Amino acid sequence: QQQPLPTDVVIAQILHQLQQQQAITNQLLQNHHLVQEQQRNFMQQQGNILRNIQVHVPPNPEAVLDSLAGNVKEFRYDSENNITFNAWFSRYKDLFDKDAARLDDPAKVRLLMRKLGTVEHERYLSFILPQVASFYSFEQTVEKLGKLFGTTESTISKRFRCLQLAKGATEDYVAYACRINKNCVEFELGKMSEEEFKCLMFVCGLKDEADGEIRTRLLTRIEEKTDVTLEQLSSECQRLLTLRHDTAMIEKPGSSVHVIRKQQQFHKPSQEPRQWAQRQAPREFRQRQQHPGGRKTPHGEGEKVPPGPCWNCGAMHYNRDCHFKSHQCSECSRYGHKEGYCRTAKKGKRKTKTNSVTVETKIVQVNSIKERRKFVPVTLNGVSVKLQFDTASDISVVSSETWKRLGKPPTRPPKVNAKSASGDPLKLESEFDCSITVNGVSEMGVVFVVNQDLHIMGLDLIEKFQLDAVPMNVFCRQVGETSSTSIVGRLKTAYRSVFSTTLGRCTKTQVKLELKPDQKPVFRPKRPVAYAMYSAVDEELDRLE
Repeated sequence: QQQPLPTDVVIAQILHQLQQQQAITNQLLQNHHLVQEQQRNFMQQQGNILRNIQVHVPPNPEAVLDSLAGNVKEFRYDSENNITFNAWFSRYKDLFDKDAARLDDPAKVRLLMRKLGTVEHERYLSFILPQVASFYSFEQTVEKLGKLFGTTESTISKRFRCLQLAKGATEDYVAYACRINKNCVEFELGKMSEEEFKCLMFVCGLKDEADGEIRTRLLTRIEEKTDVTLEQLSSECQRLLTLRHDTAMIEKPGSSVHVIRKQQQFHKPSQEPRQWAQRQAPREFRQRQQHPGGRKTPHGEGEKVPPGPCWNCGAMHYNRDCHFKSHQCSECSRYGHKEGYCRTAKKGKRKTKTNSVTVETKIVQVNSIKERRKFVPVTLNGVSVKLQFDTASDISVVSSETWKRLGKPPTRPPKVNAKSASGDPLKLESEFDCSITVNGVSEMGVVFVVNQDLHIMGLDLIEKFQLDAVPMNVFCRQVGETSSTSIVGRLKTAYRSVFSTTLGRCTKTQVKLELKPDQKPVFRPKRPVAYAMYSAVDEELDRLE
């Protein structure tokens, strides 16, 4: 027989078995918790899948689209009245985000395309070519439409408009407060630095017409570079002024023709026909008169040139070789000379001279518009102007249109009275001081303004620039006659659309047709046209276009 185990050994075995059972029980409990957690996660996933199915697959998507489309007004772009896509979409944003939440992304795009006007829809499709509307997501479509049908007003324009706000006489305070609030939000004051505000005030203060070009350059600079400073803008202004002055200095006057006047020929009788013929001869012939002995011709054939022109015709040959010996003059009916070389005085052909006496008045010589003039290219306040060189005028005159071209400089009432050469009073509107530049020399002078088309350089400027001591051909530009036909031809060439015989097209305004509140639009189909008349109708429509 086996001896019984000791009591302590039996107790130790029992405790070991109990520990093993406890470990197995704990393992089973842990496995049970894991199974329960997995079951909960599985149930949650199933619930999410069911909810997503309910959202993305509505029971009747066509009915939802039709219902939402009936609550959305069609979008019509009008930039003049600030009807933009962003303003329209902000009104229906909650509808697309919440009411249309059960629709998928392509369905939202289709709904958005349905609410665009015909013109807007066609413009958007042309904008995204070669892609189609379904290629982009809903967010991308909204972004592209916002850029395409957005406001054309710049940030500077909005800020300037905000600074010009004022309450109207009939506007209530609530509407005025709303307008102020909206414009201040568009002003974007939080994004604006102190230097940007200084630059804005600097540009807004350039209101004079003469600063138009500089103002445009500065606005372009501000749009391109947002971190520009006031010091940089002032330096840019000085640089532009220097460039303008250098351009005016380098610019050389080219030849131009103006319809001014035609020179009248006056035949002055003389007791010395030889000397008078010499004055009528060309300049190069008169220069040859300095060599009395005569010279050989350039051909070197031994033939000598006479010391002076022929008495009978003015050509450079001897009197014995003149071809007008048998010619009958149509002016004096005598034989032996050319018209204009009559040796007898004729009454009625003398040019009488009128002596102008100045007594507490200034004389402005207003000559016949058919005589020949000489013009001096000058620069007044940086603007190129051509003034008639007139030593018979005591003052310098420009027209009111030219004064406007100069930027309307400050004027004052005239201190003198003016008369024309005929003795008639010449009304002076005003006078002003300006910077005058002739041949690179600048001086300050006084110029008078009249309401006539007069541009005269008088003795005051002639003496100031000492032009009386210089040959006129050095600084003058001779202006000859041009017929009115050539002027009309130039105008027709420069403005072809104005002189065109066809119908024009108005692009300066937009015509809007609006129905009365109690009326509804009615669609009328086109009239049926017989097949045999198609060609005739098409030709008539093409002619009307």
